Amino acid sequence: MKKRLLFLVSLMVLAILPSAVLPDPIRLIHGKTILSNPDFYISKVKDDRIGQPLIASLYLSKPGLKPAIYQTDLQGGGFEAIRNFIFNGVVKNPSARPIVIHIKECEITESLTGVNRVSGSMVLEFQFNLQKEWGEVSLTQYSASVKYTRSINDLSILEPSLRKMLSSSLKHFDAWINKESSKNIQLAKGVNISFSDYLVQHPDTVYYQSSRPLVWNDFREKVPSSSRFMAAVSTYMGYDLRREIKDGIIDLNLSMKVFVPKSASWASSGIKNDYSLNHEQKHFDLVKIIAEKFKDKLRSEKLNPDNYEGIINVEYLEFYREMNKLQTRYDDETSHGMNKFKQAEWNRRIENELSAILN
Repeated sequence: MKKRLLFLVSLMVLAILPSAVLPDPIRLIHGKTILSNPDFYISKVKDDRIGQPLIASLYLSKPGLKPAIYQTDLQGGGFEAIRNFIFNGVVKNPSARPIVIHIKECEITESLTGVNRVSGSMVLEFQFNLQKEWGEVSLTQYSASVKYTRSINDLSILEPSLRKMLSSSLKHFDAWINKESSKNIQLAKGVNISFSDYLVQHPDTVYYQSSRPLVWNDFREKVPSSSRFMAAVSTYMGYDLRREIKDGIIDLNLSMKVFVPKSASWASSGIKNDYSLNHEQKHFDLVKIIAEKFKDKLRSEKLNPDNYEGIINVEYLEFYREMNKLQTRYDDETSHGMNKFKQAEWNRRIENELSAILN
């Protein structure tokens, strides 16, 4: 019975002592942080601290006890208090860029520096990310530390110092996004697309120009012994992509390349006449028509900073396949130019389409 009573008394002492010496949770005062950029808002706050420990380890001195260090947190819990401070400090604008803040570190540690004197350090680290539909994009970090001294039982310096650090983190990001929003591709809000035609001629390559049709001298390759055709022209479509950020918009320019490599095209001497050359030229014209349709398709697409490259690539492959199908159909229907009636039909069709495109 005595042992049980002693055990109960011990439990009572253990239950009473912590409440007598633990400091009250730090009450973080909310207030609006004045920011200059209304083009973002904080959509989420995430706690990445390992184990999500209590924020503060503070030295206190109590009557009859030696100075000791005790653990405490922010009122309502460290994560919840910081999250509420941030949400209350930044105006929410759901039409602006959604920003996610990751709490990497928030810690107050102290040491005794003399009789009734304490030296302390506050450390804060945030990671700012841009929220996308498919995930987050890393933008910038904020790291800060503050040193302070206080008398052992005067905790008044803690809350204002922490509040200032938190406000400074938001002002830091505000300044960062003001500087970066017009030139950082990760922050781009839209895409403009334009096109140009690559026209510079090279010794081995003919780039499409209506004023520069093919000539037999462009067919430089020897006729392969295995070929059953007396002439063949190799036609290709490609593009160079140039990208520039202007006022938060991605300006794209696709320099279209419709071309014939001379070293991949051949013709036997017995077929070098105007009729045969026209057949080969029409192969070249068909590629130009497909390239223009590719441009029109991209102009109709709703491109945004997250998916424009994928859309361009998919459409390019689709039109390249269409180009090859059309070339095969042209040769099949004209019997590679031997069917003069069908060749005349294709001539009219191609010339009409080119006229609509180029005029």
